[in-house]
Amino acid sequence: MSECLAPHVGPLQAGHVLLTWIAARRGERCRVIAWTCHCRSVVYELCSAGGQSYLRRTVQGPRPDVTETARTTAGKAQELWAALLTGRIR
Repeated sequence: MSECLAPHVGPLQAGHVLLTWIAARRGERCRVIAWTCHCRSVVYELCSAGGQSYLRRTVQGPRPDVTETARTTAGKAQELWAALLTGRIR
């Protein structure tokens, strides 16, 4: 049994779509709804803030690089999250 408690991002699928990642808004509070396992060098989170939702990507290291997708509806963000976990987007 794996010691990981959170899901891992699935392998990229043929024809996957690349998301546009933008610099994270500094100092903004959000609610993290779901996240991927921290055992990987890149961690993804499904976040909600101010009535909108988005994905956040953190490349771990001495100076973490944090980027986000554009804000969207909760339903659309859930669709993006499912696509991310199944390798259809990255």
